[in-house]
Amino acid sequence: MLIAMTSIFARNEDCPVREIGDGLVIMAPAGDVTHSLENLGAFIWKTLDGKTSLDGVLDAVTTEYDVERSVAETDLKHFVGELLSGNIIVQVS
Repeated sequence: MLIAMTSIFARNEDCPVREIGDGLVIMAPAGDVTHSLENLGAFIWKTLDGKTSLDGVLDAVTTEYDVERSVAETDLKHFVGELLSGNIIVQVS
């Protein structure tokens, strides 16, 4: 799946979420699968607000964490693809 950095994603509101320490446990909408996100994953998931493009999310990640932008972009696209396939985020535009 090709993910453009201008794309905007939002958290799937049908997914129950529990904060545990710096991470999150998110249940898929069908209620049959849970996903655990550690601190960076939780940070990204919270930043997917339905208003901010992936470029904006990338800016937030590189500001908050010590990571090269090109590495962060590749990892972000992969992570977003996994969140989409788990149905815990939805594409807005």
